[in-house]
Amino acid sequence: MMSLLHAKTRGQSAVLIAVALPFLIAFILMVIEVSERWLEVAMVEDALQQATRSAVQTFDYPALARGTGGMGVATSCVGVTTSSAGECRAVIAIADRLLRTNLTGVRGLDEPITTLADRVRWTVWPNGGTCQYSTGQAQTETTPLICAEVRPQMRGLVGWGNFTPLITAADTLDTTQ
Repeated sequence: MMSLLHAKTRGQSAVLIAVALPFLIAFILMVIEVSERWLEVAMVEDALQQATRSAVQTFDYPALARGTGGMGVATSCVGVTTSSAGECRAVIAIADRLLRTNLTGVRGLDEPITTLADRVRWTVWPNGGTCQYSTGQAQTETTPLICAEVRPQMRGLVGWGNFTPLITAADTLDTTQ
Protein backbone atom coordinates (compact mmCIF):
# COMPACT_ATOMS: atom_id res chain seq x y z
CA MET A 1 0.00 0.00 0.00
CA MET A 2 1.36 3.35 -1.05
CA SER A 3 1.12 6.36 1.29
CA LEU A 4 -0.36 9.53 -0.10
CA LEU A 5 2.32 11.63 1.62
CA HIS A 6 5.11 9.98 -0.31
CA ALA A 7 3.39 9.65 -3.61
CA LYS A 8 5.09 11.63 -6.35
CA THR A 9 3.08 12.96 -9.17
CA ARG A 10 4.06 15.01 -12.13
CA GLY A 11 3.81 18.83 -11.62
CA GLN A 12 4.02 18.96 -7.81
CA SER A 13 6.83 21.53 -7.87
CA ALA A 14 4.76 23.87 -10.05
CA VAL A 15 2.51 24.59 -7.05
CA LEU A 16 5.50 25.53 -4.88
CA ILE A 17 6.89 27.76 -7.61
CA ALA A 18 3.50 29.42 -8.08
CA VAL A 19 3.33 30.17 -4.35
CA ALA A 20 6.96 31.38 -4.06
CA LEU A 21 7.18 33.39 -7.28
CA PRO A 22 5.21 36.48 -6.12
CA PHE A 23 7.39 36.76 -3.00
CA LEU A 24 10.55 36.34 -5.05
CA ILE A 25 9.46 39.02 -7.54
CA ALA A 26 8.57 41.43 -4.70
CA PHE A 27 11.97 40.82 -3.08
CA ILE A 28 13.83 41.40 -6.36
CA LEU A 29 11.90 44.65 -7.00
CA MET A 30 12.65 45.80 -3.45
CA VAL A 31 16.38 45.17 -3.93
CA ILE A 32 16.30 47.04 -7.25
CA GLU A 33 14.42 49.97 -5.67
CA VAL A 34 16.72 50.26 -2.66
CA SER A 35 19.89 50.07 -4.74
CA GLU A 36 18.55 52.61 -7.24
CA ARG A 37 17.65 55.02 -4.43
CA TRP A 38 21.16 54.70 -2.99
CA LEU A 39 22.62 55.42 -6.41
CA GLU A 40 20.35 58.41 -7.03
CA VAL A 41 21.16 59.94 -3.63
CA ALA A 42 24.88 59.34 -4.21
CA MET A 43 24.67 61.15 -7.55
CA VAL A 44 23.05 64.23 -5.95
CA GLU A 45 25.53 64.11 -3.04
CA ASP A 46 28.40 64.01 -5.51
CA ALA A 47 26.99 66.93 -7.50
CA LEU A 48 26.64 69.06 -4.35
CA GLN A 49 30.04 68.05 -2.97
CA GLN A 50 31.79 68.81 -6.26
CA ALA A 51 30.05 72.21 -6.42
CA THR A 52 31.29 73.20 -2.96
CA ARG A 53 34.75 71.81 -3.67
CA SER A 54 35.12 73.61 -6.98
CA ALA A 55 33.73 76.88 -5.64
CA VAL A 56 36.04 76.99 -2.63
CA GLN A 57 39.05 76.19 -4.84
CA THR A 58 38.37 79.25 -7.01
CA PHE A 59 39.43 81.58 -4.19
CA ASP A 60 42.55 83.65 -4.64
CA TYR A 61 45.26 81.78 -2.69
CA PRO A 62 47.95 84.51 -2.94
CA ALA A 63 45.51 87.13 -1.63
CA LEU A 64 44.56 84.84 1.24
CA ALA A 65 48.25 84.30 2.03
CA ARG A 66 48.80 88.07 2.14
CA GLY A 67 45.83 88.37 4.49
CA THR A 68 43.89 90.55 2.06
CA GLY A 69 41.03 88.17 1.51
CA GLY A 70 40.59 86.63 -1.86
CA MET A 71 37.13 85.21 -1.37
CA GLY A 72 35.51 88.46 -2.27
CA VAL A 73 33.58 88.15 0.98
CA ALA A 74 34.26 90.19 4.12
CA THR A 75 31.52 88.73 6.35
CA SER A 76 29.96 85.32 6.81
CA CYS A 77 26.73 84.28 5.12
CA VAL A 78 24.84 81.55 6.96
CA GLY A 79 21.97 79.54 5.48
CA VAL A 80 21.36 81.72 2.44
CA THR A 81 19.96 80.81 -0.96
CA THR A 82 21.04 82.17 -4.33
CA SER A 83 18.31 84.80 -4.14
CA SER A 84 19.24 85.93 -0.61
CA ALA A 85 23.03 85.61 -0.84
CA GLY A 86 23.81 89.25 -0.07
CA GLU A 87 27.57 89.87 0.15
CA CYS A 88 28.28 86.24 -0.71
CA ARG A 89 26.51 86.49 -4.07
CA ALA A 90 29.69 86.08 -6.19
CA VAL A 91 30.91 82.97 -4.33
CA ILE A 92 27.49 81.33 -4.19
CA ALA A 93 26.89 82.11 -7.87
CA ILE A 94 29.95 80.01 -8.76
CA ALA A 95 28.82 77.13 -6.54
CA ASP A 96 25.26 77.36 -7.86
CA ARG A 97 26.37 77.34 -11.50
CA LEU A 98 28.57 74.29 -10.86
CA LEU A 99 25.76 72.50 -9.00
CA ARG A 100 23.31 73.06 -11.86
CA THR A 101 25.88 71.72 -14.32
CA ASN A 102 26.65 68.70 -12.12
CA LEU A 103 22.95 67.86 -11.69
CA THR A 104 22.48 67.50 -15.44
CA GLY A 105 21.88 63.84 -16.11
CA VAL A 106 21.26 62.87 -12.48
CA ARG A 107 18.57 60.20 -12.33
CA GLY A 108 15.66 60.19 -9.95
CA LEU A 109 15.02 63.90 -9.50
CA ASP A 110 11.30 64.56 -9.19
CA GLU A 111 11.67 68.30 -9.66
CA PRO A 112 13.41 70.56 -12.15
CA ILE A 113 17.10 71.27 -11.51
CA THR A 114 16.32 74.99 -11.25
CA THR A 115 13.82 74.43 -8.43
CA LEU A 116 16.24 72.20 -6.54
CA ALA A 117 19.21 74.55 -6.95
CA ASP A 118 17.13 77.53 -5.78
CA ARG A 119 16.38 75.71 -2.49
CA VAL A 120 19.98 74.89 -1.56
CA ARG A 121 21.01 76.56 1.71
CA TRP A 122 24.60 77.82 1.39
CA THR A 123 26.90 78.88 4.20
CA VAL A 124 30.15 80.76 3.55
CA TRP A 125 32.77 81.29 6.25
CA PRO A 126 35.56 83.45 4.77
CA ASN A 127 37.82 82.97 7.81
CA GLY A 128 36.73 79.51 8.87
CA GLY A 129 33.86 78.61 11.14
CA THR A 130 31.32 75.93 11.96
CA CYS A 131 28.58 74.77 9.64
CA GLN A 132 25.49 73.55 11.49
CA TYR A 133 23.19 71.20 9.58
CA SER A 134 19.53 70.56 10.33
CA THR A 135 20.46 67.05 11.54
CA GLY A 136 22.50 68.56 14.38
CA GLN A 137 25.80 67.61 12.77
CA ALA A 138 28.49 70.23 12.55
CA GLN A 139 31.73 70.74 10.65
CA THR A 140 34.38 73.14 11.88
CA GLU A 141 37.34 74.44 9.88
CA THR A 142 39.90 77.17 10.49
CA THR A 143 40.28 77.96 6.78
CA PRO A 144 37.66 79.43 4.42
CA LEU A 145 34.69 77.09 4.26
CA ILE A 146 31.61 76.61 2.05
CA CYS A 147 28.76 74.37 3.18
CA ALA A 148 25.50 73.40 1.51
CA GLU A 149 22.34 71.55 2.48
CA VAL A 150 19.23 70.54 0.52
CA ARG A 151 16.34 68.04 0.53
CA PRO A 152 15.72 67.11 -3.11
CA GLN A 153 12.42 65.59 -4.14
CA MET A 154 13.31 62.22 -5.65
CA ARG A 155 11.52 59.20 -7.06
CA GLY A 156 12.60 55.59 -7.20
CA LEU A 157 12.84 53.34 -10.18
CA VAL A 158 9.83 51.07 -9.67
CA GLY A 159 7.45 53.73 -8.37
CA TRP A 160 7.21 52.90 -4.68
CA GLY A 161 6.76 56.52 -3.71
CA ASN A 162 8.83 59.67 -3.60
CA PHE A 163 11.45 60.41 -0.98
CA THR A 164 13.35 63.50 0.22
CA PRO A 165 16.78 62.65 1.64
CA LEU A 166 18.83 65.32 3.39
CA ILE A 167 22.02 65.94 1.43
CA THR A 168 24.88 67.96 2.88
CA ALA A 169 28.29 68.95 1.61
CA ALA A 170 31.17 71.08 2.81
CA ASP A 171 34.64 71.88 1.66
CA THR A 172 37.56 74.07 2.60
CA LEU A 173 40.72 75.25 0.92
CA ASP A 174 43.44 72.70 0.37
CA THR A 175 46.22 73.20 2.83
CA THR A 176 49.73 73.65 1.52
CA GLN A 177 52.62 71.99 3.25
